[in-house]
Amino acid sequence: MPAWPARRTASLAAVAAIVAGCTTPHAPPNDPPLPSRAVRAEPARTMPRMAGEEVIGTVRARDSVEISPTVMGKVAELHCALGAAVKAGDLIARLSVQELTARLDQAREALALADLELARATRLRATGALPGAEYDVVASRQRIAQASHAEAVAMAGYAAVRAPRAGVVTAKLASTGDTAMPGRPLCVVEDPTSLRFEATVPEALARAFERAQAIPVRIDAIDGAIAATVAEVSPNADAASRTVLVKLTLPQDARLRAGAFGRAIVPAGELRALTVPASAVVRRGQLEAVYVITSGTARMRLVRTGKVVDERIELRAGVREGEPVVVDGADSLIDGQPVTVAP
Repeated sequence: MPAWPARRTASLAAVAAIVAGCTTPHAPPNDPPLPSRAVRAEPARTMPRMAGEEVIGTVRARDSVEISPTVMGKVAELHCALGAAVKAGDLIARLSVQELTARLDQAREALALADLELARATRLRATGALPGAEYDVVASRQRIAQASHAEAVAMAGYAAVRAPRAGVVTAKLASTGDTAMPGRPLCVVEDPTSLRFEATVPEALARAFERAQAIPVRIDAIDGAIAATVAEVSPNADAASRTVLVKLTLPQDARLRAGAFGRAIVPAGELRALTVPASAVVRRGQLEAVYVITSGTARMRLVRTGKVVDERIELRAGVREGEPVVVDGADSLIDGQPVTVAP
């Protein structure tokens, strides 16, 4: 009996030793050092930029025409495809107008009969068998028939709808077999080489457009700003929206297309802003950051950005002037990674 407590004590001691060995904390393994990366850096610089208000607008063709028929009829032929180039006088559509065809046939027969009667009257008058008054009546009927024939020919010509000017088809509004009517366009032809930017601006900004000789315009489909000149400013404001229509002439550019969305910047003075190349900003969800090089190490800094002007972005917070910022390869960096600045 006295040996039992001793054996029990020894067993408990062994279990305690095993548990202690299992729970002894181990030193965490050391993470391998991050590899050094070669990057290109540039100091954040304060640069002047033009401050202004942005107004949205649309690129439109300066010369645009809706091609509509003059008479009503069924579309028998339609020669307009989106993007097709047309010249002035090209056939756009041919209408089937039976009334005009019948009128032309009647006028043609009436003129032929009037010509015969006039020829007969001329021979009789030469022999003295036809009084002059009766001859004048026959000659008058022939002239009336001739005028009626010319009118019928002109009306029949309306069945052929032709392009009034050269351009590119930008809208096709009818199909073969449709009933064409005056005032209802078949297609739209625009001159792609003559474009302008149209925007409705608040009344307070309209005066700035009147004073400006050149206005920078940013088109979403084109990188960078385009210098446009003020062409027209409406003298009247819209009573409902209190806005004024402004039209700016755009330079010729093959990348511009009618209907493109853009923004015009109304100059309101000059200010100085801290900027870096736009490629330096890294976006992680809703956060924006840059990598600042400190003692050969890239450190992530959260920043607050502003406007983008000529491929440089404004930094309103997070970086001081002169601090070197990684501008190439920032997307693949890790905070604290060693870097080598390439010359």
